[in-house]
Amino acid sequence: MSTRSMTGAAAGEPGDDAVDVDALVDDLFALPLEQFVVARTAAAKRIKASGDAVGAERVGRLTKPTVAAWVVNQVARERPDDVAALVSLGDELRDATADRDRTRLRTLDRLRRERVERVVGEVRDAGEIAGRAVSGTALDRLAETLTAAVMDPDAGALVRAGRLSQALQHVGFGIVDEGGEPADVVELRARTGAVTDDGGTTGGAEPPEDAEEDAQEAAEREVEESAAEVDRLEAERDDADARAREAGDAVGQVEDELARVEDELARIADEREALRARLSDARDAESAAREALDAVDERLDAAEERAASARKARRAARRG
Repeated sequence: MSTRSMTGAAAGEPGDDAVDVDALVDDLFALPLEQFVVARTAAAKRIKASGDAVGAERVGRLTKPTVAAWVVNQVARERPDDVAALVSLGDELRDATADRDRTRLRTLDRLRRERVERVVGEVRDAGEIAGRAVSGTALDRLAETLTAAVMDPDAGALVRAGRLSQALQHVGFGIVDEGGEPADVVELRARTGAVTDDGGTTGGAEPPEDAEEDAQEAAEREVEESAAEVDRLEAERDDADARAREAGDAVGQVEDELARVEDELARIADEREALRARLSDARDAESAAREALDAVDERLDAAEERAASARKARRAARRG
């Protein structure tokens, strides 16, 4: 893709016989977003001055990309191998669908998510692309557009070309733009000049036969249904895993509580044995004390009897 300055390219020089419209379009979508409109006008004028009225009209009708689309375009330019690998993965998914190879479908769909998440994650970590900060919303649109590039071959070619005006999203009935409106990616490829894998544009391609269209639609539906089934089952697995983890945490808490109670029971059992020993000692002491009391009572009785006898003897002595 061309990286020359659009300022010089759009100005042109007197006597230009022909203008490379495709290169100018490529340069337009590579520019900083705020320069797009001015450069588009200059490019259209230059093309018209060269005598290519159709090319001038085509360029003049190009829509300024949204911020999200511009981010996708820059990713396609800075990471062409990653984007090409994702688009190629879409071909593998369609082949696996045609072969009804569900195991490979699950593997490829998991790989699709991993590759999309890796590209988006690296852009997120960088915090910017081509000198412009990337918002969380733009990152979400990037992930959706890369997924659309996998699921739809025309969307894939458009994304690889880096000439989007709006981000894309793959939904149940096809591809939609940021506004949720159906996106005719075939027409968009023709308008922007996005090339196919064999280097041609969609403008001169013959329409497929009805049988081929039906087969492709069936394959796309199978890919979509299989991917949805994988997503559903993985979500179900995640829920089951979360419940298992939660139950495991609960088991751990109960085991900890049981250990605490068992420690407490052991402490109480030790305390009980100590109290029993003290009780036995106390009872022995009580028994000894009662025996001593009985002995004192006997001595007291004897002493009282002697005292009574002494008093009686004293009275007798006094009378005599």
